[in-house]
Amino acid sequence: MQQMVVDRIWGINEKLSRRKPHKLFYNDLVSMGFRAHHAKEVYVYAEGLVESARSNGGRKPVLRRLSARVDKYDYRLDLDNMTLTLKLHSGHEVKLKLIISRDRVEKFRGWSNYEIVVKYEDGEFWISVYFRRAIKPVKPRTIVAIDLNFDNVTIVVVTLDGRLVKLKRFKTPHRKILTHKIWIERIQRRYSRSWRFIKGVRRAIERHGKRMRNISWDYAHKIGDLIAELAFKYQSVIILEDLEELRENSKKDKRFNKKLGLWFYRRIQFCIEYEAGERNLEVAKVNPRGTSSKCPRCGKKLAEYGHRVLRCRKCNFIGDRDVIATLNLYKKFIKKYSRCGVPGVALNTPKPDENPSGMQGNQDEAMKNTSNHMNLYES
Repeated sequence: MQQMVVDRIWGINEKLSRRKPHKLFYNDLVSMGFRAHHAKEVYVYAEGLVESARSNGGRKPVLRRLSARVDKYDYRLDLDNMTLTLKLHSGHEVKLKLIISRDRVEKFRGWSNYEIVVKYEDGEFWISVYFRRAIKPVKPRTIVAIDLNFDNVTIVVVTLDGRLVKLKRFKTPHRKILTHKIWIERIQRRYSRSWRFIKGVRRAIERHGKRMRNISWDYAHKIGDLIAELAFKYQSVIILEDLEELRENSKKDKRFNKKLGLWFYRRIQFCIEYEAGERNLEVAKVNPRGTSSKCPRCGKKLAEYGHRVLRCRKCNFIGDRDVIATLNLYKKFIKKYSRCGVPGVALNTPKPDENPSGMQGNQDEAMKNTSNHMNLYES
């Protein structure tokens, strides 16, 4: 039904007013048994898909996954009895038993449930239940800055007055994910015209795709929990790179690993924000432009000085590329927020042109700790 509405809207070559979709589809959808608000959701969602595809210069949207969002009018969730009752057409109802553990359910006591999503996949129906709550951020005492790149996640904990507290680095499974993507492309090139129609070939592609998703989500959940726990221990505000600022650059770059990296980073950031929210921790995002190429001491452009090591020709600062990126993220956060009276950020934090105290001497203190290299994902 959703695809039919998408097809009809796609065939209209003029911009639709707010009332026209209602006139075109509402009566037909209601006559098919849809409730009033269901009918509206169908054509509003279809119109959004078409507008998005056209604005990006894409093709007609084809819905390949059968899923639907269900708002609170159409179900009853009973966490005490672990049941979910769905309201169907013509006054019918179906009661489902929640298979999730009781401990997991208790975690969301006091949270507000606002919708569920029903998905049909591999001959089975799955239901995801979504909760939310208002977060009261803990007053931060330190700042955790995080730099994501292809091979590593670098984390630095800095006090509000610029002293280095902790530095950690974790390997990512990015290359394993890229390997599965390469296998998918090889299979598609070998069967360039027929891979969609040969069941065995299609299954092989699906296995590699599933493996990519499993590896990425498993790592993202683990690293998200670890970072949030570290930030909770030090009562930190978490600083992430604003990936929206990187999206335009990834579109211009033809190398697939750049686009794959952005996809993978989004998953990691999603899990970090989720785990931080559970612990009432604040998360802020800053523009990452120039964080890996500018000197955190004087702001001048850095030059290569070895493998992933950079040197400033003006002040002779030497540091690891990833550590430099985290320090610059910290400085950008201080510059953007501390002078604006953000709660919990001390007014005596370093000014933008001052150096954090962990960056003094001929060799940056952070460089002494770059051996703290932990492999979170076993190869």
